Amino acid sequence: MPPTLQRSAHAVKSTLPWLYMVTPSIASTDVLVDTVEKALRGGVNIVQLRNKIFGADSPELKAMAVALRELTRSHNVPLIINDHVALALDVGADGAHIGQEDTAVEAAQALIGTTPSFLLGVTVRDAIQAQAACKAGADYLGVGPVYASSTKQNANNGLVIGLDELASTVAMASQFHVPVVAIGGIHVDRVEACMSTKAAGVAVVAALSSSSDVQGAAAALADKVRRHHTR
Repeated sequence: MPPTLQRSAHAVKSTLPWLYMVTPSIASTDVLVDTVEKALRGGVNIVQLRNKIFGADSPELKAMAVALRELTRSHNVPLIINDHVALALDVGADGAHIGQEDTAVEAAQALIGTTPSFLLGVTVRDAIQAQAACKAGADYLGVGPVYASSTKQNANNGLVIGLDELASTVAMASQFHVPVVAIGGIHVDRVEACMSTKAAGVAVVAALSSSSDVQGAAAALADKVRRHHTR
């Protein structure tokens, strides 16, 4: 079994830069696993299971989480579960990711306790939210939407933050040595701009799941991320 990640700044940074895949909300576990496996072969090095079809207590979501846990473990890649901290702990995922409207960071920390192999990611959209999340103990931040996104319904309604806000948020998080992943409307031609803010990586959904060549798309994204990562 590959070594587990340790919950520390050193361990988080040792896996950077990140090409972070957020899974599409689909009902078929088989299709999901096939898509993620192609993405992993292409260079994705962290996966978040995000599914808005099934509830936290549904057997379908747990089955997806277990299947992805086995797949990502075989690639020595961390698996993060969106929203559902208890489910992430139950299936032995490497972490959970929460938004501003989800479980509070403090409540999530209470569930996590002293679990050493568990990472907590938090979505923020500006430096103020980043400061609060870092002080509360976030291990990494997802910042966005940087661009208009087809997978976030509110991203096109005046909530796009842009590159300047991304850079300000990265700067704030860096004071706490917390890495930032840019998210929202990112495709291969936008990676360099995002990485120029000293972000630790980019998170993508449609850029992979909507591609007719998932592995090829992942490889192109991974190459851009690596070439433009600022240590």
